[in-house]
Amino acid sequence: MNNVVIIDTTFYLKLFITDSLGDPKIGLSVDYEIKKSSDDSLITSGSLVDSGNGMYSNSYIFDTLGQYYIAYTTPASYTDEMEQIIVQSKIAQQDSLLRSLGLAQSNYRILNQVYDGNGDLTSATTRLYNNATDANNDVDHFAEYVVSVGYTNRLVSSYKSVQVL
Repeated sequence: MNNVVIIDTTFYLKLFITDSLGDPKIGLSVDYEIKKSSDDSLITSGSLVDSGNGMYSNSYIFDTLGQYYIAYTTPASYTDEMEQIIVQSKIAQQDSLLRSLGLAQSNYRILNQVYDGNGDLTSATTRLYNNATDANNDVDHFAEYVVSVGYTNRLVSSYKSVQVL
């Protein structure tokens, strides 16, 4: 699983450790290394602090966009762990939110509709816009999808929407 982190904000490294019976384990030495995924270069390393009740933690502030992984090293009788981190800008998060809002019926347009001989929609283009003015004027769309619809006995049997922009 990937964790998405906003650049220049605190990311909390946390690891819960139990023994073979599932009981929380305290007093262990747990180390970590944060490496860049593209070339395995070491960004930083350190030790997690025993927070009690089997929880070990520390924190780090990512100051560069990119993909990273954290490798946790535990004593020999416990399983080492790893997690993936994607560091994004606030703008990337906002773009994702805008895309979600657009798909939730806000500032979008359906264009280039194609119908079959029965008058059923078989394909179209959907565009998402940042505001109503852009949608009304069909300018500055930030995402575009091609929609395809299939029918069996005049009932929808498939519906597909694929992002192309």
